[in-house]
Amino acid sequence: MVKKPVFLKHKELPSWLPFALAGLGAFLYLIQALIYAHTTGSSLDEGSYLIKGLYYLRGVYEPFEPYGPLTNKAPFAFLIPGFAEYLFGAGLRTGRYFSIFLGLLTLLGVWITARRFAGNWIAAGTVWVFALSQMIVRLHARAVSEVIVACILAWICVLVLDERRPLWQIILASILAAFAVLTRQNMILILPLLVLYVFWQHGKQKGGWALAAGGIVFLAVHAYYWPRIMIIWAPWLPENLTPFLNDFRLPDDVIPIWDPSIDFWNRMNAFFQGVRYHFIPLLGSVFALILWPPRRDWKSDSAFRAAVFLAVSYFVLFIMHAWASLASQYESYSCVFCFSNYLTFFDPLGLLFFVVAFHAAWNRHPARAVQILAVFLVVALSTGIGFSLFEHVGDGLLNLPVPRMREGQFLPDSAKLVDVLKYGFDLQLAQIKRLVSSFLGLAAGLAALVVAFSLWRRNKTARYSLALVNSYLVMGLVLSPVLNLGENSIHCKEDLILANERLGGYLASIIPPDSLVYWDGGNAFTPMVYVPHARIFPPQINDGYTYHFGGDPDTLYRFSHWNGELDAEWRNAADVFIIEAKRYSNWKDFLDPREFQEYPKPADAPSCDEGAELRIFHRLP
Repeated sequence: MVKKPVFLKHKELPSWLPFALAGLGAFLYLIQALIYAHTTGSSLDEGSYLIKGLYYLRGVYEPFEPYGPLTNKAPFAFLIPGFAEYLFGAGLRTGRYFSIFLGLLTLLGVWITARRFAGNWIAAGTVWVFALSQMIVRLHARAVSEVIVACILAWICVLVLDERRPLWQIILASILAAFAVLTRQNMILILPLLVLYVFWQHGKQKGGWALAAGGIVFLAVHAYYWPRIMIIWAPWLPENLTPFLNDFRLPDDVIPIWDPSIDFWNRMNAFFQGVRYHFIPLLGSVFALILWPPRRDWKSDSAFRAAVFLAVSYFVLFIMHAWASLASQYESYSCVFCFSNYLTFFDPLGLLFFVVAFHAAWNRHPARAVQILAVFLVVALSTGIGFSLFEHVGDGLLNLPVPRMREGQFLPDSAKLVDVLKYGFDLQLAQIKRLVSSFLGLAAGLAALVVAFSLWRRNKTARYSLALVNSYLVMGLVLSPVLNLGENSIHCKEDLILANERLGGYLASIIPPDSLVYWDGGNAFTPMVYVPHARIFPPQINDGYTYHFGGDPDTLYRFSHWNGELDAEWRNAADVFIIEAKRYSNWKDFLDPREFQEYPKPADAPSCDEGAELRIFHRLP
């Protein structure tokens, strides 16, 4: 028997090493987050959270106020970033740095809980899961609600999981659970699930306190914003059963301009994007579930109960968000490619479920059906992950030489792979790319089976499926840069935080106080954060996503939506027009030089996209 080298023996390694590795992972996360914060263009959601939060904190508008900004998310989604801006100054820098801070708190919370259940080394590994997942890092570096909820969930786990948690931590965790729901209403089930877990793990007394604390906060905020807060809940409830909520729903006679038709293949693409961007939290949870051992094999009751809470919470939220994004037509349109972003909300739950199950009760002798299921999942998921990478199939693969055949006979010379598939099978370029990338994913899955078999042959103390699952997850972690293709690249070379600050300063200097501004400057309303003295048309914050054909103008405006009649009215009333350069062709006829004068073009643009420059016009007296 070959002895392991001394430096590989866990007990011989310095006790400080896992802490150093965790710190190094957090530092790598921070560096990446700062780079992404300064080089990623702002999105509609980010601009919405920043400007609405600022307006709400300064008292310009109230959440759910008629004719005000659209409060389509629970109020804390806007109030939390708005509070940061109120304290540290309005702008993209504040919003993004605050989000990075919350992201680091998320890492810390996950690390603390993982260390409690699985020790220092596995806790350090959880930090590296985040550090190597560029999609998650990039999203954490923007002022969006995903990182807020993820941070809250991570610290709920710190406060309540395991035995002998003090009462004040139980109460605080319950309040945080209410905050999660009040940040995004799609977290509604986390509060009752947490209360049930507290009753189960910590007893009736603490369970009662958890119910009271979370319930009081949840109801108090609803009472404060009652009844307009029902706007966020009415779309969830069947209209035929809740006609009394129709006053909080848009009328049926309005037709949204944004109503894309997403076919099955693109929905599948979105699903497998989510799988590869969240490989360890998602697949670690799936494999932990199928390798769930008998109750007697768990190391402790507290680990078992924590795993049950984490598993139920994670998969319930996963199913809810998969349905809302991939299968339904929620809120009149399906945000199909939001799916991977949605998974970021509850990554901490999935990762911690995997950690607890892996350390406390990994089933070393699963049934044959489980082993077959593990093999099937590895092959199927690898193929799907490859499918979702089709956009990255380049000429190098498409132009690979392949043998030419006719009537079962090889012909001299060779042909390009793309030509064989195009002319031999009558496939379009997109279909060819999907086929090639799916085949590469399948090949990677088969390679994983071979690697696992080789490892298993060396040590047959456990079933093959265990070697397969462990090696597959390790491969996924090591190959994270490949899994995160599309999110690990730098979008812009320019410092976009600085560019937005300069652009915002320029807008603030040229737009007179109390001017009424018409915005057609792009999806992201972010530059207007720097112009607090201007007045706006609130529905325009959400751009075309709130624009409708038909409908009563006053009713739409009351719900912070708009249509052609309101658009014409606003064009006639506005003092200043901010137009994105690539949209200017739609404005040439309206912006008659006899009635409007253009300000000097700003030196900075809000993003590096072609045509993102702004043109600003003001109405002549």
